[in-house]
Amino acid sequence: MASVTEFKKLFEKFLRENKCPTGEIVKKKYYFPVDQLFTFYTSMLTTTNIQWSQFQEILTNYVENLDFCYYSWECFSSIVQHLNTEKTNVYMFTNLLGFIKIPAEKKEDDKLLFKNNKRPQFKYNSEQLKTWVTEIWDGMKPFMSSNIKIRREMLTLLIEKMLMHLNNPLVTADFLMDSLDTPGPIAILGLQGIFILVKDYNLECPNIYGKLYNFFTTDMFNYRYKTRLFYLADIFLRSTHLPELLVAAFVKRMARLSLIAPPTDIQIMAAFIGNLLIRHPPLKVLIQSDSVVGSDPYIFEEKDPLQSNALNSSLRELVSLKQHILPKVGKSVNFLFKKLPQVEWDMSELLDNSYESIIDEEYKTDFQKVSLTYEKPVSFSVPLSNHMDNLWTLEFRRLNYFDACILFNIICFNFS
Repeated sequence: MASVTEFKKLFEKFLRENKCPTGEIVKKKYYFPVDQLFTFYTSMLTTTNIQWSQFQEILTNYVENLDFCYYSWECFSSIVQHLNTEKTNVYMFTNLLGFIKIPAEKKEDDKLLFKNNKRPQFKYNSEQLKTWVTEIWDGMKPFMSSNIKIRREMLTLLIEKMLMHLNNPLVTADFLMDSLDTPGPIAILGLQGIFILVKDYNLECPNIYGKLYNFFTTDMFNYRYKTRLFYLADIFLRSTHLPELLVAAFVKRMARLSLIAPPTDIQIMAAFIGNLLIRHPPLKVLIQSDSVVGSDPYIFEEKDPLQSNALNSSLRELVSLKQHILPKVGKSVNFLFKKLPQVEWDMSELLDNSYESIIDEEYKTDFQKVSLTYEKPVSFSVPLSNHMDNLWTLEFRRLNYFDACILFNIICFNFS
């Protein structure tokens, strides 16, 4: 088993190649010791006694170099072809994919680790890089299908950095649609990937609103990526040309879920509902007065939003939330029962809210001081009104030392 010191020496040997190259220098080709970097990465993935954080310390000073990142992805495309869960650490490989950047087009101020004016200069080839990234994605598919954790990590990498660097991003559509059927964070990540394909690559996705609607369940409050779900839903429902029957289903769904939602999520839902009502003014009929009506025609268990009968319902759930124990939450709901503004609420600020931020804000709120007595005491005698006689029977007795101290403190407090 190799130690951290041995890995540092192996990496230093790779770095010395800049001044003392041992590999073949090809004419008109930028010199970079890919073989030695490949050896380092391969050794790194087969060791079992060194933590990922220790490898990060070795690599962290070099991930800003364009050539280092560029040729690292060439190494990854070779490694993934021989990846084996029994011999290599696949989890560390996903960490490595997330840590090393996918370089963009070359700029004049980019750092180069192996820059040498006496040798040919570095040339960035975007098509070659896309080929490497595509090979890595294809090579990781068997591991994603058999391991949920790897699937989640690769989905995150796909959305954040890999999708735009694939030869054909649309080939991921089937994989992303399958991810929508997996409960939890994987489904939300799949939804974000579908959104990118629809927005940037003109993907036609039937029934995407039906799938989005079914994300809003009682389990959503336990999701790690629930703020991302609110953000995506706001974007998907931003169009003013959507059918009112569909939008009404989302409005009613969130109103119903707000009854069991945490305070931070109630604020988000209230702003979301308000934005939908601003985009679709005819839906304001859903907001009724404080009066209670008969049975609710809305069908919460219905999977199809168009069949949920939401348009015939009302937002009676929000009436009870107007008196929420947290004043800030009640205030956010009360706004919906007033004249709605012309400008939508900014949900980005609410998405960062937490219990800590709500408590800190409540601590900073100035409350009106309330008098503890309704008549200013002028002596030790009973107040002028006879209310105390009606409520209390005074029995005079000799006080012990403890009772005398209590009485003295009460008198001093009333006169203060």
